[in-house]
Amino acid sequence: MTPLIIDDFIPEVYQDSILYLLTGPEFGWTFNDESAGYGDMDVEKYFHVDVPTKNHIQFRHTFVKENELQSDFLKYIGVLVACFENTMEAKVKYTKRIKSNLLVSSSGPTLQPPHVDGLNMKNGVIDAIGKYSLLYYVNDSDGDTILYDKYFLGEPVGLLKVSQTISPKKGRAVIFDSNQIHSASCPKVNDTRIVINCIFEI
Repeated sequence: MTPLIIDDFIPEVYQDSILYLLTGPEFGWTFNDESAGYGDMDVEKYFHVDVPTKNHIQFRHTFVKENELQSDFLKYIGVLVACFENTMEAKVKYTKRIKSNLLVSSSGPTLQPPHVDGLNMKNGVIDAIGKYSLLYYVNDSDGDTILYDKYFLGEPVGLLKVSQTISPKKGRAVIFDSNQIHSASCPKVNDTRIVINCIFEI
C-alpha cells in the first residue's frame, strides 16, 4: 500500500491525554540496549544503507504482544485502534503488538539500522507480510522516520534508497505495510522522541 500520513489522527483531547500518560510518573518504561533487535539474523546480507547507522538504547512499554494484554494502560490508548479501523474501513482481526518507544537525544549517527516490523519467521514466511504498521507520534520532536523503497519478502534486496521522510509531530500517524523497510532516528535537538508502534492484521 502507499503509506498514509495523517495529521490529527485522533482528537486533540486524546492527543493531550496520551502525552500526559506516557510522560507521567505512573507510566513504567523498560530499558533496552538496542532499538532494532534481530536476534541471530544477519540483516546486512539482506538489506543495507550507505550511511552510518547506530543501534541506540531505547525505552519501551508493551501494551499488547501476540494478541495478549500486557499492560492495563491499554484502555487509555484504545482510540488509536478505533481510528485505525475507521481509516482502513476494516476490523482488526489480530494484534501482533502495540508498544511505545522512547528514544533520547543522541550525538553521532542518529539513524537506526533499517528493519521491518515483525522481522521473524512464522510457518516459513516473514511474519510482517500481510500486516499493517501504525506509527503514532506522541510528542513534537526531531528524529525523522525513514521509509525505504523496498519491501522485505525474505530474499536479499541490497542497497536501500529513501522513499519518504516523516517528521515527528504530536498527533500525526503513519500507516504502512509492516514489511516495508524503514528506520527511526534519534532526536538531536529535543530530549525525547516518543511513538506508539502497532502491528495489525485486518
